[in-house]
This record gives sequence, structure tokens and C-alpha cells, in this order.
Amino acid sequence: MKIVLNEEEKNQISSQHEEIDSRIFNFLMRRIKKEKRKLGSDWDDFKPIEVTEYTFEGLPGFGFNSFYSSKKNIENNIFRMLVEGDVIDFWPYDLDERDPKRMKIVKTVRKFINFILTD
Repeated sequence: MKIVLNEEEKNQISSQHEEIDSRIFNFLMRRIKKEKRKLGSDWDDFKPIEVTEYTFEGLPGFGFNSFYSSKKNIENNIFRMLVEGDVIDFWPYDLDERDPKRMKIVKTVRKFINFILTD
């Protein structure tokens, strides 16, 4: 049995299977700066806590750290930065969950977060 798809169905299927938006991923990767800091002192036998701070060059106020921030807060902060920086022109959570445009942006940001937090 052979299934025949028209052009619209082919485009819809291929757009749903696209992994990430490379333009946004590269935008985030070019601007991210990572810095390790030690909180506390090494007095007596106490070891200071190491915290990794992430900032975005040229975009103050959108940074986060690896100690206090949850992935969901980081994701929302990055979406806010992308909207306010005119990189994207919509708020991803305002769209339907199955909207291919929304899915692509969310996958891109989540892949970016996972990538930088595993380094």
C-alpha cells in the first residue's frame, strides 16, 4: 500500500520534525558568558560553595546561576530576553502547544539550557 501526500502535508510533517532553530541557538551561544564563583570562605575545614554564573553579553539583567535558578525559571527568563531583544516577536506560551513555531522555539531554548548546564 502506497501513501500519497500532497505538498502541504509534506511541509507540515517536515516542519514538525525540525529539531531546533539554529538562528536562535547561535544567538544565545554567541552571547553567553560563564563564570565560576566561590561563596563563603575556606576557614577551618569548611569548603566554599562553587556557583556558576551565566550572563548574556550586551543583555544585562537576564543572567542566572546554577545554584538558585530552576530550569523553568531560566527558560522563562530566556524567552523574556528573546522577546524584549526583538529576536522573536511572540511569547511562546501564548501559542497552542502543538503549534510548530512554538515547539521549535521551546525545543531550541531547552536544548540550549541543557547544553550549557552540562558543561
